[in-house]
Amino acid sequence: MSKTNKFLLLTLVIVVIFLVFNVVKKTDKKFTVIKTANSVSKQEKNLNSQENEGGNVTVKVKPKVLKIGERPMFELEFETHSVDLAFDVSQISSLVDEKGKIFNNSIWEGSGPGGHHREGTLTFNTVLSETKFVELIIKDVAGVLQRKLRWEL
Repeated sequence: MSKTNKFLLLTLVIVVIFLVFNVVKKTDKKFTVIKTANSVSKQEKNLNSQENEGGNVTVKVKPKVLKIGERPMFELEFETHSVDLAFDVSQISSLVDEKGKIFNNSIWEGSGPGGHHREGTLTFNTVLSETKFVELIIKDVAGVLQRKLRWEL
């Protein structure tokens, strides 16, 4: 084999190795981006808004913060055409985790008692520990003893 042919063969091998390395590197980046996007959309899916209807009152709840190591926070909305919404949201709401731990200490920042439409933010003062799910329980609104809304974490 001549020196020219050896040189061409060596150059070809180097080019092929370079191309293979770059294709593998780009494929890994695409996989990582897709994997991250799927993880985020799965988490968002698990934290969707939920509704509970009963006693002529509709309660809509959307988690704002629901992560291990943080204080749980929810956006709540109460709607009715016939019931007076005269209650303290923080006093009738609790959060329960998979281990049965009950979070009662919360703060309501929103519209005051009374009327036919209320909305605001309910924040629990206790940091959420490791759990698979949480259940928000709202007691005794319009004759409904308990409204349970559950989110998988």
